[in-house]
Amino acid sequence: MLTGSALAVGMANGGEALACNPSVVVSGPGSSGGISNSGATDCVVVKDGAVVNGDVTNEAGGTIGGSGSPQQAGIAVHDATISGAIVNRGVISTSGPAISVTGNSAVTGGIRNDGDTRADAGPGGGNAQGIVVSGANMSGGITNTGTIIVTGGKGRAVGIGVGAPRSDGGPRQEPQQ
Repeated sequence: MLTGSALAVGMANGGEALACNPSVVVSGPGSSGGISNSGATDCVVVKDGAVVNGDVTNEAGGTIGGSGSPQQAGIAVHDATISGAIVNRGVISTSGPAISVTGNSAVTGGIRNDGDTRADAGPGGGNAQGIVVSGANMSGGITNTGTIIVTGGKGRAVGIGVGAPRSDGGPRQEPQQ
């Protein structure tokens, strides 16, 4: 079961960046309360100036990903604000990063993994990342008391990566180990 009050929480049809199917998408501008998953969903996406006032949590018993649909991340925050923490107590199993915070985003309570995260790019895939923060303003740090398993296809595998976007407007840099 997924809960949360939002201006734009809905089902995505897949195919667009930062989307998978079925999913929960909070799209801005506007604000919502915290988001909590205790069931099964493909991904949770907060984007485009949205503000979540509270935590984004995958609860114990909650599962994100694993349906085989193409996806960018299990929990993705891009150009949005989380006034709270991103917390995984359940299982996130993806072909993209398990947790991704990118662009002009802010997370005030940090990222905490107390569950299991698995990112597998597959045999034909490129780089794989467990938790990635790139170009975002984040306080509260990154804490892992759970398990992060990352398998790269033809690229490298990074458990926790922190990096910055390119200043020349080119593609963002790969987070460094």
